[in-house]
Amino acid sequence: MINKTRVSQLRIRAFTMLESLLVLGIASMLALGLSSSVQSTFAAVEEQIFFMEFEELYRETQKRSLASQQKINLMLEERSIGNGYQKLAIPKGIQLQSTQSITFDKAGGNSSLASVRFQTRKEVVRYQLYLGNGKIKRIQEAKN
Repeated sequence: MINKTRVSQLRIRAFTMLESLLVLGIASMLALGLSSSVQSTFAAVEEQIFFMEFEELYRETQKRSLASQQKINLMLEERSIGNGYQKLAIPKGIQLQSTQSITFDKAGGNSSLASVRFQTRKEVVRYQLYLGNGKIKRIQEAKN
């Protein structure tokens, strides 16, 4: 009799396999749901950082040509942008619509009235280059 009461007191209540799998499934669904929203937020932040870095690289190339009194080319290629001194990788979520070269003269002005177009998941970002003074204007357009 003492043995029976002792066994019933030591009985440990545990989760069944079904309950454990249910909790694991719910936790996995929550983790996947949160990770996809985090990934989309990360991609949006990565795009904004890229555009800020591109604008800075454009200005740096312009300043470098003015300071060195030499022509410098800013090469826009399919997966990278560079000026011979610095190189900027284009993230996977952004596509350059056409490869081109922008030449900065000794005074820091660019050589063309070109526009540079990038396509993201949500929009087209166009940079309008102004001839001579080297200014740049960012224009965001809805994706067609």
